[in-house]
Amino acid sequence: MTKGRNLWLDLFKLCMCWMIISIHFVWETYDYHPVYRLAVPLFFTISGYFNYRPDKQKQLSGALSFIKRSAKYTAVGFGFYIVFDFIMCYVDGNGVGYYFTTLFYENLLFDFFFLNRPITYSGAQLWFLIALFVVSLVHYALVRFGKEKWYHWIVPVGLAIQLFFGAYMRLFQYTDMPIRYTRNAWFNGLPFFGLGYLLAQYDLHKKSWYKYLYLALAVGFTLLQIQEHNLVQAEVYASTVPAAAFTLLFFVGLKSPKADFYYKWFGKAMPFYIYILHMAVGIVVGRIWEFSDLFLRSIVIWVVSIGIYEVGYLGLMAYRHFKHKGE
Repeated sequence: MTKGRNLWLDLFKLCMCWMIISIHFVWETYDYHPVYRLAVPLFFTISGYFNYRPDKQKQLSGALSFIKRSAKYTAVGFGFYIVFDFIMCYVDGNGVGYYFTTLFYENLLFDFFFLNRPITYSGAQLWFLIALFVVSLVHYALVRFGKEKWYHWIVPVGLAIQLFFGAYMRLFQYTDMPIRYTRNAWFNGLPFFGLGYLLAQYDLHKKSWYKYLYLALAVGFTLLQIQEHNLVQAEVYASTVPAAAFTLLFFVGLKSPKADFYYKWFGKAMPFYIYILHMAVGIVVGRIWEFSDLFLRSIVIWVVSIGIYEVGYLGLMAYRHFKHKGE
């Protein structure tokens, strides 16, 4: 069950999910680019890293598999939120005509492939899955025509555009509107995916010292918790969980810890489904409880999302177990 898995990386992705929940549910005003904005770029980077293969034939078949996986993830996310949004339309007493006008009267293909806007409203975070799917198509084309070297200029150009709109426009023109138009496959997904792809050529996860990278991230997040005048409270809260997790992992030992327990009770796909669930959970939780502490709200949403996932995951494992015994 755990063959080929890297527990350090899987727990890292779980912590990144926590940071994404903080993005959506810890509302503050920033005079800088908050550190938990790194979560989504890091997911792209991880995808790029593990889509690299030195063998050309395996690279092509892997790129095709990447398209299938990203298409499946996007379909699962959209399927969940279309059903959820229809239910919320019924609960709120609203009509569902919005979805049909979106399909027939708006430029759906442009919004989908270029701006990566989801059809569903409450599933706004699905832009990441759309962008991942678009990146998979571009990556396949580059591999198919032997143009992977293009990543050497895609990465710096894309990151330069991100830096301009994410930093200059935010700090000096006090607007985040341009950022929204760069949160897509072209100016966010591709450069970070390409960065991971290029880094993979150095086989970092086969080095004996790679786990120090996680410790460096832990130290970085911890330092950001030092109270300074330009650090808002949300930043401190959002960086606490990843910093604690990374530091704990490091002191467990430099050898990869025994992962059977984690994969038996949580499975490798846990971060993906928490990412899918959390916005819907946040909407429902917000109708049940009022939170004066935004950090507590994010923690509750994170825990409830994990709980819902666990019920479904353990139920599926039990079904497979009894089905196998019956056979």
